[in-house]
Amino acid sequence: MEKLARRHRDKVRIEFGRLGEGPDSLVDGACKDMDENRRSQRRCDPLYEQVWCVFDVDAHPNISHAVDKALQKGIEIAVSNPCFELWLVLHRQDQTAYIERHDTQRLARNLGLTKGKALGERVFDDLMHTYEDAKKRAMGLDLMHERNHSPPRSNPSTGVWRLVDTICEPSAGET
Repeated sequence: MEKLARRHRDKVRIEFGRLGEGPDSLVDGACKDMDENRRSQRRCDPLYEQVWCVFDVDAHPNISHAVDKALQKGIEIAVSNPCFELWLVLHRQDQTAYIERHDTQRLARNLGLTKGKALGERVFDDLMHTYEDAKKRAMGLDLMHERNHSPPRSNPSTGVWRLVDTICEPSAGET
């Protein structure tokens, strides 16, 4: 996400939570940003149009609480279940069966997408070229869960494509 934000730095500011910070803490920080932005809007100078929280389901016990709080406050969310690496895997292949976090991370490494916790060399440009494939696969997962009457954000699923769409859509002056 950081490289994407750099390419669109005129539109995007990304703040990363501390390593190990849970979804509740991320949402609390985003709520503070929203409050600051609202104060700025009253002065006719909004800092930004949207606030997003991006987090994994991993083993966090309060995901539904964090999601509900974010949505109530007008904060957009991009949740990956089980983890962000699923979004990367979907750039290369389908993943419709339940998958554990460590298996997803191992699969991303084996596909040459990650090296440790970072993207592998020259992967970012490749991901941008396969974005539409990953988006279709992610949307297909949402549809699959809906057809199966599974709760939203069931394993596997990712909403990262919504954030990428938002970042990459042309601004009013660019169209």
